[in-house]
Amino acid sequence: MENVKPTVTYHLFLYRSELARRNARQLRLSRTKIEITDELISKTVRNLKTCSMDDLKAVNRELLFKRKLRHNVSKLKKEAKRQAAEQRQD
Repeated sequence: MENVKPTVTYHLFLYRSELARRNARQLRLSRTKIEITDELISKTVRNLKTCSMDDLKAVNRELLFKRKLRHNVSKLKKEAKRQAAEQRQD
């Protein structure tokens, strides 16, 4: 059985579900944003032959956004580890 990747629609559903939570988890939101952005980039790249200059600019913005999100996820993970270590010490 092949491994099927969730769709953008499903990731948007997850994102909205997390936003609806009283205490939305930033790490989960950022990871879902990365998945959505990655899928949008992939769709555009698959149709590269028919892309306009505006499409290419949009892909570039999406790539920069994805890089920024990955950096934020890294910072959130480090912060969560730091907080967990502090709680163990108390």
